[in-house]
Amino acid sequence: MKRYWPGFKILDRYILGKFLATYFFAIAMIIVIVVIFDYVEKIDDFTETHAPLKEVLFTYYLNFIPFFINQFSGLFTFIACIFFTSKMAYQTEIVAMLSGGMSFRRL
Repeated sequence: MKRYWPGFKILDRYILGKFLATYFFAIAMIIVIVVIFDYVEKIDDFTETHAPLKEVLFTYYLNFIPFFINQFSGLFTFIACIFFTSKMAYQTEIVAMLSGGMSFRRL
């Protein structure tokens, strides 16, 4: 079954897929690191108030993660753009796209 996205060519879908995969991977990796550091920093506060682990994980961090993603979405976009274009340049995919007739502005 063919997926049809009007206005998107195969190469556009390929580039968008690479970017989105890198974007969500960057979000996941940075969120894991931030949550670990935040938990280690606040573990004394959690133990002093006898906060149950379920409340900490499902109340505090489920509200903290969307807030953090919203605050740093520009940074995640920048990181994903740098990583995916450098990977495409390393594998000479950009040269192939340009020699295939794609304009540099469209890339």
